Amino acid sequence: MEFSELQVLVERALEDKKLTRSEVDQIIAAIRADGKISPEEMSLLESIREKVLRREIQVVEE
Repeated sequence: MEFSELQVLVERALEDKKLTRSEVDQIIAAIRADGKISPEEMSLLESIREKVLRREIQVVEE
């Protein structure tokens, strides 16, 4: 998956300010698809983590 496609996937997952387990799984699978994590992908993961820590995004059960 191209990084731009990954960004769209993440934007869609976070647009409601909630993150479900299946959305997390989709994001992780997309990142792992090529067998390596690029610096851009790592930065994207870090930004998600920061948003969760700042409570801008809520992690919810499905």
